[in-house]
Amino acid sequence: MDDVPRPLRAARFSAREGRWIQTTNCARGIREPLPTRVRLVSWNVDFQTKGPKKRLMAALLHLQRQVLRCQTPAERPDPCCILLQEVCVGSFTMILTNEWVQRYFLVVPTSTDKWPAGATYGTVMLVSRTVPVSNAFTIEFSNSTMARNAIFVDLKLSVPAPPHSPRLSDGIVTVRVANTHLESLPRGAAARPMQLGLISEKLREYELRGGVVAGDMNAIGPSDMSIAEDVGLMDAWQHGDDEEEGYTWGYQPREQYPPGRLDKVLFTTRGGFAVEEPERFGVGAKTDYGDWISDHFGLATTLHVVREDEGIMMEM
Repeated sequence: MDDVPRPLRAARFSAREGRWIQTTNCARGIREPLPTRVRLVSWNVDFQTKGPKKRLMAALLHLQRQVLRCQTPAERPDPCCILLQEVCVGSFTMILTNEWVQRYFLVVPTSTDKWPAGATYGTVMLVSRTVPVSNAFTIEFSNSTMARNAIFVDLKLSVPAPPHSPRLSDGIVTVRVANTHLESLPRGAAARPMQLGLISEKLREYELRGGVVAGDMNAIGPSDMSIAEDVGLMDAWQHGDDEEEGYTWGYQPREQYPPGRLDKVLFTTRGGFAVEEPERFGVGAKTDYGDWISDHFGLATTLHVVREDEGIMMEM
């Protein structure tokens, strides 16, 4: 294995056939206007703690109601991507049988056999059907001893039309979104720069308007603080690694390691693409049984396509 991208197919649920059907990953025939912004949500849902199925069900309900503000499964979310890490093999069906997910989302990948060999948990991405997906693929990290990978989707978004323009948009562009869980623990420190570097290469390909990666970066040591910058990515968090308001792990419950900003949203742009500063969610979130939903907090942000003549003069 040599870190070669492997194609994936997104799937949508067919109510008529009562099953998930692979899509063509083709954005031909899309209808304007497409979204100009997408809500991006990332959450490590914790494979290790007891009750992973019940906790994943609670996580999906928290995402639906508290994060994306859909009070019933019949409510359509705004254009969004949900990036999950540490989904257990045995819990994967909880995603596929969720009514809200079935109604409104594409799922990538469609089964756990698309994860690296031997993986007992992995990454999953849900893309709202209002956002066309033109491509999807995965990279399995050859230097991983923990069966880690990254999954990527290419989204088709609109450039906003100028004010008072009769056009629906100023064109259609491609933004690439990656979901990852980098190597864990101090012994994984040497592997993480290469893993993030591979992701960065794919996010900076020429035909893309911009790219963003979110997930559990396992940023636990001094050597992790400069990795993003070293591989050409910008951090959407504006306040530095020592600001406790940015910490995403170490509280639910308290751990042997100190709390820290393990989870991040990183991005790159060719201009005309911006990422808002992420906000935490899932702080204090528990199941109906009183268990923490996850030992991680989640991160939520918004991706914006803007006209290049506007620059990126926007509230961050």
